[in-house]
Amino acid sequence: MAKGVFLNVCGGGHVIATYGMVAELVRRGDEIVYFETERYRTEIAALGATFQAYPDVPGPYHGPMAGWRFHHELDLPTAMCWWTLAWYPELLDRVTAERPDYIVHDSLCLWGKMIAARLGIPAITSVHTPALSWRLQLSCSTFWRDLPQMVMHGTRPYFGFRKLARELARRHGTVVSAIETYTNPQPVNICHTPRELQPHDHLFDASYHFVGSVHHRPSQEIPGFDMSRLDDDIIYIGFGTICDPGPEFFRTCLSAFADIGLQVVMLLSASTTPEDLGEVPGNFIVWSIDRDGLLPQLDILPRAKLFVMNGGMGGAREGSWFGIPLLAIPTTFETDIISIRIERQGAGLRRSVDAPAAELRAAAQRLLADPSFARHSARIGDACRRAGGAVRAADLIQAHVAQSRATQTHVAGALPRRMASSHP
Repeated sequence: MAKGVFLNVCGGGHVIATYGMVAELVRRGDEIVYFETERYRTEIAALGATFQAYPDVPGPYHGPMAGWRFHHELDLPTAMCWWTLAWYPELLDRVTAERPDYIVHDSLCLWGKMIAARLGIPAITSVHTPALSWRLQLSCSTFWRDLPQMVMHGTRPYFGFRKLARELARRHGTVVSAIETYTNPQPVNICHTPRELQPHDHLFDASYHFVGSVHHRPSQEIPGFDMSRLDDDIIYIGFGTICDPGPEFFRTCLSAFADIGLQVVMLLSASTTPEDLGEVPGNFIVWSIDRDGLLPQLDILPRAKLFVMNGGMGGAREGSWFGIPLLAIPTTFETDIISIRIERQGAGLRRSVDAPAAELRAAAQRLLADPSFARHSARIGDACRRAGGAVRAADLIQAHVAQSRATQTHVAGALPRRMASSHP
């Protein structure tokens, strides 16, 4: 069988989304080598893949992403260029030594696309975010509405990005735009969402395959979190590892959901510590990413009657998988367009990160009281299951690799005949 190399970014949702694909490819006999940070070593090895550790996060990068606080859309392309400049030469040598038949890289993983192009082997993009393109951006009213703010606050990260992009071109001959660092498309792009959650899904051609969820639960329990502490019905608040609403939002949640009649589990993002919150109501369990690590989200969500989240694709997909009403609080253009999609699908409501406690509480009470939100969320979850998941993703990967091999064989076989025919 074939040998594949997976290259991903260091976000939990992006990595976990690939576990189902890896497990299915291994089951079919493929050898998989997965490059990631040490946090994921145990889980990746448990899938049957060979784990390879990334180099240390390069320094001295002191931009907003250094503390995993996402401030502006251009902060992420800047960080991706920075890491590519630091990692690419070493990773190119290490991946080359593996002699892979194909590469699967995340849509944010610029170094993955560059390595695949350099080696001239089939490549597949894993899309954990919504699929993005210039056409989608220009079609979104959200983009035009927020453009003045983006320009006003994006000047500094834009010039930082341009400086690093020029350095990439100088060192490696790679010309990249900001939108490309978000997308890095390949001939096959596997989107871990159903079409029901993809904003403006009609704008994407047949190279984009919406396979729904590819959930694969990690084999190891996350240490430290006692599931017996949970009630049967809870409100879950979680924004993941990258998008970060800041301490003020979490303090607002304390006011909004105190004495709401349900236990609340609140996962604090990286910029917020428990000490930032002040007095915590008795119905709250507060968990800190920095202090305590990640939560077993896929185990917690089945108990949730409401999921307060950032509008990100991972949260939307996982929440709808369990038929949970979604209260989406977007902090970026990407999460805003998904939040709009959630609201239009009837699976939840969208509110501002600056909304007062009374507004959040009223939205939560509406979502809890009206069963149509849970029904529409479950409809999207059913669409996830029907879309094919990990089995379809593995089918697409193996078909693309086989087609590329056949094309290369045909070209190699035809070349001598063409050369011969040109010399009578």
